[in-house]
Amino acid sequence: MRLTLISLSTPTFNNCRAASALPYHLISSVKKSFSASVDVYSYNINELDTNQIEQVEKELNITIHLLDKPKWLKLMMMLHLVFLRVFLKYPLYSYCSLPQKHIDAIKSTHSDVIWIYGEELANHSKYFEGSKCIVTMPDCESLYYYRMLRQPWATMRLLQILKYAFAYWQYKSLERLFCEKDVIYHFVGKEDADFFKLMNGQANSLFMRHPLYAYNSEKTIKFHQPKIKLLFTGRYDFYCQHGSDDFLSELEKNRNGLSSYFEITFLGKGWEKWNEKLHKVGFQSQHISFAPDYIAELQNHDIQVNAIDVGTGTKGKVLDGIANGLLIIGTPYALENISVKNGDSCVMVSNGIEFIQSLYVIKANISLYESIAKKGQEKVLLEHNTMAIARNLFGNYK
Repeated sequence: MRLTLISLSTPTFNNCRAASALPYHLISSVKKSFSASVDVYSYNINELDTNQIEQVEKELNITIHLLDKPKWLKLMMMLHLVFLRVFLKYPLYSYCSLPQKHIDAIKSTHSDVIWIYGEELANHSKYFEGSKCIVTMPDCESLYYYRMLRQPWATMRLLQILKYAFAYWQYKSLERLFCEKDVIYHFVGKEDADFFKLMNGQANSLFMRHPLYAYNSEKTIKFHQPKIKLLFTGRYDFYCQHGSDDFLSELEKNRNGLSSYFEITFLGKGWEKWNEKLHKVGFQSQHISFAPDYIAELQNHDIQVNAIDVGTGTKGKVLDGIANGLLIIGTPYALENISVKNGDSCVMVSNGIEFIQSLYVIKANISLYESIAKKGQEKVLLEHNTMAIARNLFGNYK
């Protein structure tokens, strides 16, 4: 099998300055499944240096060709003039073109599949009419901004509404431009695929589970005693700030009933203030801004909490937690598109009050929730298997 990938970012194992590590891990699985020959054409917006690129080539046994970004775009970035994108009809990186010499080089390989990664590059499929094209979006960006416009806390000011409405218009305009009936548009979100199909009736949209990257299934799932170890993961940022504030405010109020039963860890940047607050009111609490071995640090804990209340697609850190044997307490947006079910293989809560109620139930039924964590791990290891996903995505073209 011969595969050509066109991507904004150069693939890396650990998602170095890119939106996702998904291309790296799917390429690795394709190589193992089909003994494939893979060429990668990258705009390298994650700015890997020559040594890093050569290392990726060696690890995956692939060839990486670097593509130039438009000069005006590089100048805009260098001079910090990105705000000028408000004058553009389409998202910024959708203006990256593919020179004719590279189009000819790709066509000359007679690739079984032209694989395009990233919605901004989806229009590149027009250069390869008659070839099998798969565009891994992997999320529907217009759905993200559509959801933002429905959030009361995100639309308190006129400027916010204008910002999200403009971004929605940009991505909708781009989708109308590139959508072709003979191209497969691959999503890691079910609602993303459905929304894209709803808005672009001729589209061939495909939902597949997000593949797992790194995990250790050998962990014995048994909660720590006398205190269960509770973990908040990820950066404290726009995606989880509103929901986390709600969860942690309720936790602070319930310090008398819960501080003797739960130990808190924050893993990621930005949690300093909440760590200090909980410590002052009597919780055993610590903050780790960076863990050299992320998986090992995950598995030092029992329960992972993700209060994400905005976004689309699959949340990678939530998937990591479940795969590595932690019980997940999460919001509907945190758990969407992951093959778990509330009360059976995860705990789904919608607000801080429900979060606190779940903690009281868990501490009184530890063995039950250990089994729920185990069930969640088993389901994601089966249904988010990277090798199986790679075979299903590319197997028809080998």
